[in-house]
Amino acid sequence: MMLSRLADSMFWIGRYVERADQTARILDVKLQAITEDAALDVQEACAGLYAIFGITDVADADRTVQRVLDRLVTDRRNPSSVAGALQTARENARGAREMLSTEVWESLNTTTLGLPRGVRPSRMHGTFQYAKDRCAVFTGLIESSMTRDEAWLFCRIGQQLERVDMLARNLQAHDLEQATDASTVTLLRSCGAHEAYIRSYRGRVRSTSAIEFLLLDSIFPRSAVHCLAELDAALETLAKLHGSTFDRVGTAEPSRRIVGQAQASLRFRALEEILTDFDQEMEQLQLVTGAITRGLGSRYFDPDLT
Repeated sequence: MMLSRLADSMFWIGRYVERADQTARILDVKLQAITEDAALDVQEACAGLYAIFGITDVADADRTVQRVLDRLVTDRRNPSSVAGALQTARENARGAREMLSTEVWESLNTTTLGLPRGVRPSRMHGTFQYAKDRCAVFTGLIESSMTRDEAWLFCRIGQQLERVDMLARNLQAHDLEQATDASTVTLLRSCGAHEAYIRSYRGRVRSTSAIEFLLLDSIFPRSAVHCLAELDAALETLAKLHGSTFDRVGTAEPSRRIVGQAQASLRFRALEEILTDFDQEMEQLQLVTGAITRGLGSRYFDPDLT
């Protein structure tokens, strides 16, 4: 069995690389929309962008495109920024070096060192594209060069968990009542889902259809239900490796129960019911990711605390 320290490192490598990728996707699309729409209130739009990442107390001076870039792209001290997330992933990779192939380590190292220390709005797209491309290289190398053992499973779990959390945050910021075709396209593009949506629905972009696709499409790899299914499969395999698929009374271990309940809540209710209190539903999905993280911590990362 893996040391808890190594398991923890692999989990957070997966989460932080995915966080960097998702943050770059969201900012690339939404900052472009802000800079191109002359009628938009830039301060209000930037405040809304900060809110996606859990930053709500923002000074007026920080509500500019340049300050968003400084705080959410290049600030290496902020683990929620693109550079900060990759820096933290690299630090975790250094501590779990024996678990990673040389290609994976060199890819992550090169990516982190290659990010610029400062970005101007006129050059931001190139930086976002670099981050997305390099995160894709890292993910591809993880998939193609690592044995499907515990190390891979923890990295995979971290990736899928972060993807669900970031999707919920992005959807929570989408105003259903004020949604337009343009804002819905922006949402889909920021989730890397626009082209996949068009292929699936073959028609006009509608807000409710977009949300249905992002939450419930079982074959789109970035949808909530697909990520939750991948999480469940990885957790089941992990539990089997530890000989504890079920507890003493025949129920799944805590993290799997939480994942199963979240899946059922999405899959077996009408979309209209989910949309009724959509903000609360997305808040609950974020709470689910936090509960799963704590469950993994008590089960695998800090078992002495239980």
